[in-house]
Amino acid sequence: MGLPITTSASISVPEANSFGATVLQPQSDHNSNGRGGCPYLANAHNNGTPDTTHANTTQQATPEAPAPPLGILKKLENRTFTGKGFNTIFRPHSTTSPTTLAVTPVLKPPFIPDNILQLNITHESQVFAPGLGDVPNRGLMKQEDIELNGVPYTQTIHDITEPKPKPPVIHFEPGLWMHVPATSIPKLKTSLARMASIPHGTTINAQCFSEPSFSVGAPFIPKVDIKPFPVGGGKRILFPSQNAKDPATFRLPQDLHEFTQAHTITQDMIDNPNVVLELANKGKNILENTSYKITTKPEGTNLGGGTSNIGFLVGDGQQALELPSRANANATRMEAQYWISTVRTKIHLEPWKGPSEHQRCKHFSPLPLREGEEVPVFEVHFPIPQAKTVSVEYTQLQYTQNVTLDFANLSWPHVTVGTLIQTSPTVLHASVLDQKE
Repeated sequence: MGLPITTSASISVPEANSFGATVLQPQSDHNSNGRGGCPYLANAHNNGTPDTTHANTTQQATPEAPAPPLGILKKLENRTFTGKGFNTIFRPHSTTSPTTLAVTPVLKPPFIPDNILQLNITHESQVFAPGLGDVPNRGLMKQEDIELNGVPYTQTIHDITEPKPKPPVIHFEPGLWMHVPATSIPKLKTSLARMASIPHGTTINAQCFSEPSFSVGAPFIPKVDIKPFPVGGGKRILFPSQNAKDPATFRLPQDLHEFTQAHTITQDMIDNPNVVLELANKGKNILENTSYKITTKPEGTNLGGGTSNIGFLVGDGQQALELPSRANANATRMEAQYWISTVRTKIHLEPWKGPSEHQRCKHFSPLPLREGEEVPVFEVHFPIPQAKTVSVEYTQLQYTQNVTLDFANLSWPHVTVGTLIQTSPTVLHASVLDQKE
């Protein structure tokens, strides 16, 4: 089954806001998987550092007025990341327009047919634009003005659980990542903020009030539990649909036998979706990683963050099923953790005469560790006199996100995880040929 076409959108920012316009990277040729045509310039840096001087960049800050910092977002700016992941969501279930299931489930009390657990194997892309530059926020009285900087992005997730000619899009999200400097009124540390819009009718503003954490080697991935719990807190409840061996329950896919046999959906993944991230890191030479967390409800403070939902989702905020204005699926909270890692691998460079009128550059990629796994792309603009295997480095983006959906008196975790690697080409310097084997 072919992977879905990466969807991206153009975003332009009004110049009246006093920062330069920016657009997301245009859609690349699908047949080349976004790697053809060599659209990147040959102004490369050493050690496999990507050239971010792309043809679609717009006006940037002048040397006299450098742009505010992006912090860790600099590793995402003007790049495309793609990869695979796993999605779990307890969906509200309508008895008026019920979901068709192969086998009609029989529930024992206290369970009622008010939800369906949907599991998705996913293919995902995140496209990051050039930085916005100076985004001024005005301080009041003794608080001085501050300057933010940020990176627009689009996230697109396809469902590839079942082989289909055109895998359906199950999530599309345009948004902004912003780097916010420290302030004295209110007293806040330097932070990151993610602002996003989801077509179902939810917007989020999630912030990170702690410095990103750096560590050597592969990231430590914590566990996550998808069992629902009473609104406001309480003991978690294990639902029949969380048993992978049950072929007749309120779940999509309903019968998981072929998936468990192929190890594409397992009981371990249902118990802890973050295990998918750990498995994706197996066999990789991860040199270092930087981690940061964001949330719409920071602990110990009311300073910033939140979710907002359309009326259909939130209703009047009440939960009881018999109430006429109760919620259908109120997204009350979102939290996520990210890991940006540097991964070392090897590529085999084949002899090449160098740039010509017909071929300006040449692309090389390592072999995938696992079938169907995305691989990074490395671009050369220099002659290769003889075949050579060299070490190179690339950037990997991993995340786990947990959205709390409140309906039917319970809070239902909606967990999505992904391992994405930079698939926009990384331009190599000719000095890579000087490596000793």
